[in-house]
Amino acid sequence: MNVTNRKDLPAGLWVVATPIGNLDDLTPRALRALESADQILCEDTRRTAHLFSAVGLPLDPGRLARFDAHSDLSTVARWIHFLSSGKSVALVTDAGTPSVSDPGSALVAAAHAEGIRVTPVPGVSAVSTFLSVAGWVGTTFTFGGFFPRKSSERSRLLSDAHHSPLSPIWIWFESPHRIQDALLGVENFSRQNQIELKVVAVKELTKLHEKIFSGTALSVYTAVEKEITSEGALGEWCFGVEFPKSKSEAEDQVGTDSHGFAAWVLALGCLIEEGVSPSRAAKRVSQTFNVPKNQAYERAIHLSAKN
Repeated sequence: MNVTNRKDLPAGLWVVATPIGNLDDLTPRALRALESADQILCEDTRRTAHLFSAVGLPLDPGRLARFDAHSDLSTVARWIHFLSSGKSVALVTDAGTPSVSDPGSALVAAAHAEGIRVTPVPGVSAVSTFLSVAGWVGTTFTFGGFFPRKSSERSRLLSDAHHSPLSPIWIWFESPHRIQDALLGVENFSRQNQIELKVVAVKELTKLHEKIFSGTALSVYTAVEKEITSEGALGEWCFGVEFPKSKSEAEDQVGTDSHGFAAWVLALGCLIEEGVSPSRAAKRVSQTFNVPKNQAYERAIHLSAKN
């Protein structure tokens, strides 16, 4: 690799998505960015060096530097100084798109703050890849990163997700050694609360042993249990849950108009748009439409955040 080729890549931070398994998913644009960047920052230099070798890219080991969860503010400052000198840096993660449940977001934020050009080089993301095969109709979802390890934290998170006004669909990453316990926690929550959950769990997305499990909380847990018993606790996992509508959401739909909005929700939205505080707007709507004040206030906070 000669220096002349690297000058073809404009200065700035290049956020480069890499394959989560299948090397054919590395885009030509990502290849050019990796080949041309003055420096490449990665979670694990060994894994990135292996990627270069696998796709046939020449590599000067001096172009690789570690940037992971242990990188402190002084490390961020050092690379910002490097970028400010007119250099190009390609930021990659071990697999997938950087800055999604990944330490690279700190560098991206710092680059924006310093007015340094940040350019995305899109490609595979485990979250969007998961959604493409989940078969869920909903247009909104919440990505929760890695699922909690402690059972008490799992129960609390599932309860919060079930009652969240944001989205009925939640997605998490999980390790192969904890996926069975995670899905058992989901099944227990479903049974204890007597609610039907739609669950999808995927193993080794885009890889040779890719598998997708879809169904009820119990059926998916049972299928994954058999998979682990047969194949062992190996592979990367991602799973998601679609929660049924909460009681408050069902109440919202009583007396809805042709667009599916309750009259009190529309009135609340108008008050918020006029600058009325969430507490005062909730009080007025509660008195006029006989809606529980707590319910009106919760929706008012949500509408206020949107504005």
